[in-house]
Amino acid sequence: MSDVIKKRKPRDTSQKRRSIVDGAIRVFTENGFEASSVDRIAEVAGVSKRTVYNHFQSKEILFQTIVADFLKGREELKPIKYSNKLSLHEQLREFAIAELYLIDDPVRRGLSRLLTSTFLMDTEFGKMTRGQYEPHTIFIQWLNAAKANNKMDFESPELAAQMFYGMVEGCLTWGALISDGATLKHKDPVLDELITIFLSRYGC
Repeated sequence: MSDVIKKRKPRDTSQKRRSIVDGAIRVFTENGFEASSVDRIAEVAGVSKRTVYNHFQSKEILFQTIVADFLKGREELKPIKYSNKLSLHEQLREFAIAELYLIDDPVRRGLSRLLTSTFLMDTEFGKMTRGQYEPHTIFIQWLNAAKANNKMDFESPELAAQMFYGMVEGCLTWGALISDGATLKHKDPVLDELITIFLSRYGC
């Protein structure tokens, strides 16, 4: 008998993790956070309850993972650097479109409604979850670069960012959530108008 013991290849757990996350998204969006159980998530994901806990220590951590993945998808769409070759309007439109990523698909729209309702029902949990992310960091960097290039003028980039995203959310995001995306059919003229308003205030 050979003395050589073949080492087992480590199991690829990435697929099971993905199944758990996908199952949790389905269960959370159908039932809400509080009414969702780990047992039901395991059932939908096609894994054991122990497997769920092997990947995520609690339902809260699983939920926060979903939030992180969700927001990461939005951030990956955002332009990283200010461009002197494109108009301010074009670049601001890209930021707005990246924000609409959260609600321009039925699954993501369901997640957005879930996050909103969860954070409204449990404000402390909402603060804890949202506190892990720096809001509008990439956009603030863009604003500062545009100001350095004498294209924009403002006293506070944080306030300017808050106003921009406030308009996007108020004019488009909330309407899409309430209408299940129906209002997005007419998003282009709304985007153009709110960007024009924003530039009339902060553009040079």
